[in-house]
Amino acid sequence: MPTGATLNATYTVRRGDTLSGIAIAVGTTVEELLALNNLRNPDRLMEGQTLTVALPITGQAPSIKLIPDSELVNGPSAVGFDVEQFVASRAGYLARHLEKVNNEWLTGAQIVVRVSEQHSVNPRLLIALLEYVGGWLDNPQPSAEQRAWPMGYRRTNLEGLYIQLVWAAARLNEGYYGWRLNNRLWVRLDDDTRAFMGNGINAGTAGLQNYLAAIHTRATWLDALGEAPGSFIQTYRRLFGNPWQYDIGPIVPAGVTQPELSLPWPEGETWLFTGGPHSAWGKGTPWGALDFTPQTVQGCANLREWVTAVADGVITRSRWGEVVLSLDPSGDDRIGWSVLYLHIHTQNRVAVGTRVKRGDRIGHPSCEGGVSSGAHVHLARRYNGEWLNAVGEVPFELGGWTPSEGSVEYDGTLTKGNLTREACECKQPNLNGVSW
Repeated sequence: MPTGATLNATYTVRRGDTLSGIAIAVGTTVEELLALNNLRNPDRLMEGQTLTVALPITGQAPSIKLIPDSELVNGPSAVGFDVEQFVASRAGYLARHLEKVNNEWLTGAQIVVRVSEQHSVNPRLLIALLEYVGGWLDNPQPSAEQRAWPMGYRRTNLEGLYIQLVWAAARLNEGYYGWRLNNRLWVRLDDDTRAFMGNGINAGTAGLQNYLAAIHTRATWLDALGEAPGSFIQTYRRLFGNPWQYDIGPIVPAGVTQPELSLPWPEGETWLFTGGPHSAWGKGTPWGALDFTPQTVQGCANLREWVTAVADGVITRSRWGEVVLSLDPSGDDRIGWSVLYLHIHTQNRVAVGTRVKRGDRIGHPSCEGGVSSGAHVHLARRYNGEWLNAVGEVPFELGGWTPSEGSVEYDGTLTKGNLTREACECKQPNLNGVSW
């Protein structure tokens, strides 16, 4: 891997942007932007216009594997780790923290569990990083700055444990899946410079390198990745011992195949394919999700049609628009195959612990949970806790329909034999309707 290169990326102009402001934000100059985009007038920008930006990448992280993949993903190695019990055994601020999340009061331990489950990031890693940056586990009185920004993200007013952990989980996933999919092998540091990840590392280490880069400048980043006192790995070992004791090998072993999954609505109905491959769960996750809605599209009204189980299994989560179906005999969605349903309305939503058969009712599509401008169901898969791309080695096949990616998120097609449906937010079943 080179230690100096230029990355060409794109920037979409937003209302109020100036060329000088964009240049500062991406670490380049107005002159470079003018030349690269063949612009004559720096004052003539249009909202939605796409600019090419050249981002210099210099330097490289150490080629040292810090943690196994299983310590980044909330998978089998996290089974048996009791977050609430562990936090209660320490004398730090986390054990007495309370915070309102989505109109619900949660303890510090419950917030760690919530973020770990939603983003599928190992709770041990989140706790170790929270102690490394914020001192919340063993220090009963962290500083005001540590209480406000416990995961080190100080660039905005995103204060509080939940939002900080969400941001950190996204950075961890961004590095992990960027390495796994070979589409992001560099990191952005807190001083807006960029560097390559280390040679020969693993995805778990790549995720950690990416997060630590985001909270460090180049002057301190390498120390954070090393073995010196005060480094992250020293904090981790103090809390949990050698991380490699939790190594389970490849999260998704070679040759894994998806079990048969049906379309998530009753047989005989035709629904619209409204979202091609896109992020499984927010920033940092792969394009692993597909979106569907009934023909009765009504904005964010709660729809009467039923979303159904794509396979036999156990419901392990049902809250805030989220339903998770474990297909594994263990009934634990961190082991084997699981399916996430998002935007399922509270009314008539299936309860946690319910054993369902393929075709059983899950709930009604809505806008509840996540971000949505129209009622629909969002589906994504995990294997051993790892989010899977919708296309690739293990394609996301539903009822014989197989997806392909478009050039941008939410674009793409579904194909079944000689039938092809293109993702669009339209009411034309003959163009993009998907049925049994």
